[in-house]
Amino acid sequence: MDDLEIRSMKNTENVKEIPAARSTKYRVILILGVLLIVAFLVVVILTGLLFTYYKSIKEEMTHLKNEGSTDRTCSEEWIHYELSCYYMSSNRQSWNVSRKECQNNMADLMVINSEEEMMFLRDNAFGKYLWIGLTDVDGTWQWVDGTPYDPNTTFWKANQPDNWAGHGHGGGEDCVATGYDWNDDHCLSKLLYVCEKKISC
Repeated sequence: MDDLEIRSMKNTENVKEIPAARSTKYRVILILGVLLIVAFLVVVILTGLLFTYYKSIKEEMTHLKNEGSTDRTCSEEWIHYELSCYYMSSNRQSWNVSRKECQNNMADLMVINSEEEMMFLRDNAFGKYLWIGLTDVDGTWQWVDGTPYDPNTTFWKANQPDNWAGHGHGGGEDCVATGYDWNDDHCLSKLLYVCEKKISC
């Protein structure tokens, strides 16, 4: 076999190898493309499942939160704490009218018996100034439900009560309102109020 024939055979082999190599290359690219598409679909499906799971968890948490805030023990818009239900008004009234509105709902203005109850009020009043059921209209501080006034369990603001007479209503300040701390105010001042209803056992 001469050199010409040998070269001719090698060229023929090279020609045969090129299509085979190209075919393998295209096959690899095709496989990689399919794998990328599959991976993309898996990511999309997993993202959808995670979103659905997150949404269901969020809905469950909202449901549980709503169940807690609208405790069956108390009416709608009333908050359950310990052995009472509390209502924070959205309208402003004088102390006497506020008390009457509480009584119309089988309740009375809030009586604060402990530091924990005061903290509860602070947490739920969000800085609003509210009438509570403490007055000295008869000359001595008294709670509306007859609970004895304990000077050791009070939350007066500094320099209060001051019985200030410069409010323009005449007389002193005989009714108590609270935001973060207690303050005596004129009973005719129009403020928000908080009602308390004892839970029947």
